[in-house]
Amino acid sequence: MSLISRHLSSAVSRQHSFLKSSVNNCPTTVNTRSRARAISSIIAMKQVISTEKAPAALGPYSQAIRAGNTLYVSGQIGLVPGTKDFASADVEGQTEQVMKNMGAILEAAGASYANVVNQMSGLLVHVVKTTILLADIHDFPKVNAIYGKYFPEQPPARATFAVKDLPMAARVEIEATAVIIP
Repeated sequence: MSLISRHLSSAVSRQHSFLKSSVNNCPTTVNTRSRARAISSIIAMKQVISTEKAPAALGPYSQAIRAGNTLYVSGQIGLVPGTKDFASADVEGQTEQVMKNMGAILEAAGASYANVVNQMSGLLVHVVKTTILLADIHDFPKVNAIYGKYFPEQPPARATFAVKDLPMAARVEIEATAVIIP
């Protein structure tokens, strides 16, 4: 190997080592690694919440998922647990059943609607966000009246939408996100 070839080879090797070191110590790489570790730990902490006191999922999803200190409750419709029957044909009866179903799922996670420490689990749980889907926006006042009974103080943030259709021709569907403070 000629002197020039050895010099070029050595220079390329040093440059490769420098680049590799720079990439490994680059803030973006470090942030990416930290983020990957955080995501891995969240996935490891993912817990499926399920109860027979609420209707079984109608598809490939869980009734709720706890990931770290956050509880995600899937949208609930007014089915009577253990059946495929609505509690009522009217929106008031369905809304009441939706809130009972959601309450059962919160309870299965050691929580409740109240922003108080659950005596059994010792957890403080705040429902911080809900989304309401309505088959008819004119049902808003009726749903709102029933919903308000479950959140009399410090109600969560909320969005309400009228949609074209809901599963099984339901009149209302509600999902929730809660924060759990051990």
